[in-house]
Amino acid sequence: MELKLLRTFLSVVELRHFGRAAEALHLSQPALSKQVGALEASLGAKLFERGRHGAELTRFGEIFLPDAQALVCDADEILARAREAGSGRRGHLRIGICLSVLMIAPQIIADFRQQYPGIAVALSDLSSAEQTRRLLAGKLDVGFMRMPSVEGLSSLRVIDETLALALPPGLERVRLPSDFGKLNEMGFLALRRARGPGLAAQVDAWCREQGFVPNVTQQADDVQSVLASVAAGVGVAFVPSRAQHLLRDATVLQLRGRHAKWRVGLVWADAQKNPVTSRFVPFVRAALKGV
Repeated sequence: MELKLLRTFLSVVELRHFGRAAEALHLSQPALSKQVGALEASLGAKLFERGRHGAELTRFGEIFLPDAQALVCDADEILARAREAGSGRRGHLRIGICLSVLMIAPQIIADFRQQYPGIAVALSDLSSAEQTRRLLAGKLDVGFMRMPSVEGLSSLRVIDETLALALPPGLERVRLPSDFGKLNEMGFLALRRARGPGLAAQVDAWCREQGFVPNVTQQADDVQSVLASVAAGVGVAFVPSRAQHLLRDATVLQLRGRHAKWRVGLVWADAQKNPVTSRFVPFVRAALKGV
């Protein structure tokens, strides 16, 4: 059953006249009558009685009318949803997020959802290495992460991050490198290398630059556990400086040096053709201008 025939039927019902309906649809009256006849033939029953005062629905036409209205309404809604999906106003967006952007990215994402309520967002807290793997495999649409130098990925700078030393309460004044020995006596807490290979490589590079080998006495599977242990006085830890907002009763000392800084950005796969991603990237770019 063609939607065009149903729309013709509903136009005649509304205007109660074949001639006026033909004019509204920009058809000749014979062409309109032919369409109504085709619909009646497919249904096997007559829809209208023509009289001196126009077109009146038959009993069958009255029964068929609600179904015809529902079919056309459903088709219009499906078409509208399809157009929204094609333009990136409806769909799904899988976003990776890292610790360094927790004070920036959530608000941007919330503003995006408010402007585009037809887009469902799924957030995953992942290391930059895992985000890179998922982006290249098509299992993630965008990621807030350490900006990679990997072919096939594009990026937009969000922030510059700095390596820092998290110190427990009572150890607020540390002079480097003269206090390296004292820190090693306390012991270093660290995120397991497999959970944060990017941070581990950054720490390795900075320590080589300083000629220092940290004495790692405890490891954890997430940064929050590392920070909680530092706050409890268990030891010290190398962390991203923007982790400071997660620490209580502890001090974060930003470090200096050629290997103490890195860039965090929004990253996406070049080959991905998700229209929602194409809408999200410029939204983030515009939002960052006000940060």
